[in-house]
Amino acid sequence: RLEQSAPARAYLASRGLDNDELIDRFQLGFADRTLGLRLPDSNRQEGETLRSRLAQLGLWRDSGHEHFNGCIVVPLHDECGHGVSFYGRRAQRGEMKHLYPPGPHRGLFNRAALASEEIILCEAVFDALTFWANGFKNVTCLFGTEGFTDELWEALRQVRHVKLAYD
Repeated sequence: RLEQSAPARAYLASRGLDNDELIDRFQLGFADRTLGLRLPDSNRQEGETLRSRLAQLGLWRDSGHEHFNGCIVVPLHDECGHGVSFYGRRAQRGEMKHLYPPGPHRGLFNRAALASEEIILCEAVFDALTFWANGFKNVTCLFGTEGFTDELWEALRQVRHVKLAYD
């Protein structure tokens, strides 16, 4: 529902990221508290099964709310290209919160860039999106200064040069 969210699009524009190619390429979305309205009722087997699966993915809280409510959401992928986790960024003024599902970090952003001989490694997803939007397509990121994962290490071992672009 990103395309229908004026606050999300305004936030992206303020970062120089309101770009349809970027939005499509990285499957950006927006969590706007309507997920529960699209699910079958929780007192039905199908509704309970879907809520359970969404909770396993870290998208649905036990309280019955979306984990990423109010966030621009970016899927993170495994080595086979499957979405295995998510990153969320609050799109409200004055609130610069990074949000991940509970548990260990999984997946990588812009995994295709890791086929490059040289990579730019940023701190966070929106930093990498900014590089990408400005023509530097060989960019990925970690999960903040303490979010270097074994999965990222294994992927970077295939890259010849790594340029660090930290805040």
